Amino acid sequence: MNTLTFEHNLNNKMISAVIIAITLHVLVIWFFLHNKQQNQWETVTSPPSVVMEFSLEAEAEQITEVNIGKVQELSVASKAQEAMPDTSDLPKVDINEKAEVLIAKTEKRQEKPVPEKKKIINKQKLVEEVESDDSRASAAPVTSNAAALKKTSKVAAQFNSDSQAELDAKKQWEALVIGKLNKFKRYPDDARRRGRTGSPVIKFEVDAQGYVINSTLVKVSGTRSLDREAEKVLSRAQPLPIPPAEIIRNGKVIVQMPIDFSIENN
Repeated sequence: MNTLTFEHNLNNKMISAVIIAITLHVLVIWFFLHNKQQNQWETVTSPPSVVMEFSLEAEAEQITEVNIGKVQELSVASKAQEAMPDTSDLPKVDINEKAEVLIAKTEKRQEKPVPEKKKIINKQKLVEEVESDDSRASAAPVTSNAAALKKTSKVAAQFNSDSQAELDAKKQWEALVIGKLNKFKRYPDDARRRGRTGSPVIKFEVDAQGYVINSTLVKVSGTRSLDREAEKVLSRAQPLPIPPAEIIRNGKVIVQMPIDFSIENN
């Protein structure tokens, strides 16, 4: 009986040992296959993507003001030490040269200007109103200037017409005066004997009734008797022809004319 129990326990222990051994072998084989599959998966997978980000706006460099006279010296060793970072503690990373580099470009968002239609319309309306006011303001002087020019032209034409009429009337009246003076003119005997001739110029004033108010000899003839006769004939011939009203100024007419003395005419 004891022998059977001992054998039964021994068999159980052997079975357990076999199971444990098999289990260990299975675990070792699974671990080996798992590591191999993991290495193959890392090799097969696509190369990692490296994302680089940069901004279009260049960062402004800050300029540090250094007082004049102070010299900052940096040792070559410190520069070299700063330039070479400590990479001993960094883990090694497998670099894949075939990795695709993805560049994320950040662009500054430009704000779209909001169209100010209302302001533009108001400005255009204001400009049109100003132009309209300017046109009305400029049109008024042009109209007034045109009216003034027309009136001036009319007055000038009327003045020229009146002046021409006065000039013609004065010429006609002077012709009548000369005709009457020739009727009353006497040739001096001494001047006739000596054959003296001349045309003394006399200036005189005539009132509205044709009477001589004043007379002056303004140019001599060279013969005294002829000059005296020119002054006397005005007294003998008055009243002279009545001057037209349009040539009378301040109640008189001023006349300047030559009195011709020639032997042939006498």
